Amino acid sequence: MRTLLRSLAAAALLPACLASPAYAQTTASAPAWPVKPVKVIVPFTAGGLTDVLMRGIAQELGQQWGQAVIVENRPGANTIIGAEAAAKSAPDGYTLLMANDPTLSANQQLYKKLPYDPVNDFVPVINLVATAGLLVVREEFPGKTAQDLIEQAKARPGQVTYGTFGLGSKAHLDAEALARATGVKFNHIPYKGVTEVMAALSGGQIDFTIAGPPSAIPLVKGGKIRALAVAALQRHPLFPDVPTFAESGITGMASSSWFGLVAPRGTPAPVVNRVAADVSRIIRRQEFQQRYITGVGLTVLDMDPAAYASFLEGDRRRYAEQIKAAGVSLD
Repeated sequence: MRTLLRSLAAAALLPACLASPAYAQTTASAPAWPVKPVKVIVPFTAGGLTDVLMRGIAQELGQQWGQAVIVENRPGANTIIGAEAAAKSAPDGYTLLMANDPTLSANQQLYKKLPYDPVNDFVPVINLVATAGLLVVREEFPGKTAQDLIEQAKARPGQVTYGTFGLGSKAHLDAEALARATGVKFNHIPYKGVTEVMAALSGGQIDFTIAGPPSAIPLVKGGKIRALAVAALQRHPLFPDVPTFAESGITGMASSSWFGLVAPRGTPAPVVNRVAADVSRIIRRQEFQQRYITGVGLTVLDMDPAAYASFLEGDRRRYAEQIKAAGVSLD
């Protein structure tokens, strides 16, 4: 997990000038595109961090392209439902997919059979952002530190509950990694999306979750939930008083999730490069970052198609090792 976070952090520092020529080139030689609305499938529920981010990008792209960019939510099954729909779409540039770690790097390790091929059914377009996991508990939870949570789990094996947005999701893998690192047993309660998880947590129906800062910030500030630890090598800038897991005496819990755009395999390269370049310009703007990315706890990655493809190779190896060590299978 430390290696994954370092890779993401290093990628986030890549300057725009290192982008590949294909990524930065104009599209004067490309066919007329778009000439009709473009659809982006988001395999998560509406209102989550990726949905909000994608809608912000879609609005900007629509203005640039003179065509509507429609965000279509297809949540469920650890992003499989949305990924399958995108994989079966025409490779003409009019369907894109917002993908994340499970979509392209973990699902093939978690399931023996998938209705899509994470490696061969898609081409990378742009890796957008990353987010560190934040351990948050219900407001009434009897404890103020991550170690307090572990002590509760030791005293009541299998009774301390945590919620995630699905089996095999990053939150699920991270919570199970926490259980292995501390020798405790939690009770997993899967939900359809992060919005439902946070509603259950703030409503006191579950004890904790490991979520991205964007979904936790308003609830923490509103006193509905409490943050106990951050799964990163350093404290989060928006939560300077919240210690890392390592500072809390729990090692091996540096983790991060990423979110990026991909297209069905066969999508014309000029279109892929056009989308990548146009989206990159949007997410590099300071005012956009403040509203949708850094201002809500995300980190900019801005990886071009080539860098994204290279990143995925390493990400898939890391997840294969992690899931094998965890012994997790969802078939």
